[in-house]
Amino acid sequence: MERKILVVDDDRNIVRVLQTRLEANQYRVVTAFDGDEGLEKVASEKPDLVILDVMMPKMDGYTFVLKL
Repeated sequence: MERKILVVDDDRNIVRVLQTRLEANQYRVVTAFDGDEGLEKVASEKPDLVILDVMMPKMDGYTFVLKL
């Protein structure tokens, strides 16, 4: 069974590093670059785990979790 991880961070370099490392360990990685996009991806992709930045523009990580 393939495990899917959503990485939500506004820093594209961090997203790229996490995606590379996770994919090297056989995880399927979905990415989002702000909280709104992250919530859309949760709804459409149904990830097993979300790795989330706390400080992002538009919506911080705490608000993301409350809306989730």
